[in-house]
Amino acid sequence: MSLNKKIAHNTVIHLAGKLISLVLGLVAVAVMARYLGKEGFGYYITVTAFLQFFGIMVDFGLTLTTVQMISKPGVNISRTMNSIISFRVITAFCFLLIAPIIIWFFPYNIFIKLGVILTVSSFFCITIIQTLTGIFQQRLKMFKLTLAEVIGRVVFVALVVLAVLLGKNIYWIFGAMSVGSIVNLVIVFLYSKKYIKWRLEFDFAIWKELISKTWPIALSISFNLIYLKMDTIILSLFRTQGEVGLYGATYRVVDILTMLPAVFMGIVLPVATKYYLEKNKTELRAILQKSFDVLMIFAIPIVIGTYIIAGKIMTFIAGQDFLPSGEILKVLILASGAIFATSLFAYAVVAVNRQKTMMWGYLTVAVITLVGYFVFIPKYGYWGAAWMTVFSEALIMIWTAILLYRAIKFFPSLKTFFKAIPAALIMAGVLYYVRSWHVLILLMIAGVVYFGFLYLFGGIRKETVRELIRLK
Repeated sequence: MSLNKKIAHNTVIHLAGKLISLVLGLVAVAVMARYLGKEGFGYYITVTAFLQFFGIMVDFGLTLTTVQMISKPGVNISRTMNSIISFRVITAFCFLLIAPIIIWFFPYNIFIKLGVILTVSSFFCITIIQTLTGIFQQRLKMFKLTLAEVIGRVVFVALVVLAVLLGKNIYWIFGAMSVGSIVNLVIVFLYSKKYIKWRLEFDFAIWKELISKTWPIALSISFNLIYLKMDTIILSLFRTQGEVGLYGATYRVVDILTMLPAVFMGIVLPVATKYYLEKNKTELRAILQKSFDVLMIFAIPIVIGTYIIAGKIMTFIAGQDFLPSGEILKVLILASGAIFATSLFAYAVVAVNRQKTMMWGYLTVAVITLVGYFVFIPKYGYWGAAWMTVFSEALIMIWTAILLYRAIKFFPSLKTFFKAIPAALIMAGVLYYVRSWHVLILLMIAGVVYFGFLYLFGGIRKETVRELIRLK
């Protein structure tokens, strides 16, 4: 199988798994939102946002750096991975141990404080899984990783449904998160033993290289935290948990959507890194262009279509009490569209080793956004949070695009982009005409109309369709 076909094959597998996880995630949100109500769901959102703050901080950018380090020619993968995982376990334990302590200094009620304690093990498992993912990405073996994620998500959803059926309190839902993540980690670890003989290994030369490559990403991620998660935390401090619940339900939908570009670019990253190290900029630009086209083919209809049926989407997912979230979704979906483009630029910047320069853009955006959060959230609530999120994502998209152009003189062709726009507008017109129908029927109609017209407009080539059909 050719390299391009291997990428396509693994992308299809991982995206299929993510689609299943997406559906299961939406089921969990639907069950929890209806059972807990706006205020109770706000507790859940506050706990997860608080822990995500520490979880993203402890990531250190190791997921990206790991793929880079084990993709180098002649590297001892086992020794490198053992050292990286040892480093990851130590740092994850230290950083995440801080969260259950600090939470007691915040003016939250007991549900949130105990929720952090019950849920912290889930985020520990997630950080380890993210690092182990590099092995499967580098070898283009995504099926087992995807299967483990789906099984873990099934366990989580099953336990949530069981808690609801038994009439249990929110602590059981927090516990379900941890159990699902533990199951996921155990399966991933067992599968990874086929490729790596695991043992604790403290190779300080590898740690030095790891820190050298990672610290710019780590700082960038720290700055990202300010505009990615501080909105929810600041909202939880200045407004009611009911408002947090409405905003958080919307953000859950956006988070699930933005998994897709991250998954796709995570698979492309090792190949892009390889082309850069080989100084093969022609192939590097070509794969980045193809990646941009794919991302835009999905981003454009998601943004335009969501604006038409946002209210229906949120009431279908979270229930009638969350109808106001539909209006919030119309705003946040703009940020989602920007994230699709930013994923390409940001991952490519890592592939061409420009992390240090990228850091300054993140710092600038973080400072501006943090000021905006404190100015607008106390006064405008979730509207201030939503529009500042759009603003920050747009700035990051522009910054990473400029940085990538300066590095390899790459700016994507917008040929496919401009073919997708009219197809999406036709889709939107059809959706508006039949907007009273059930949301699932609307989504199916949207897919058929959009991809049908995109094919007619030449946004999808016949050769690409034939290659995907032949792919085994």
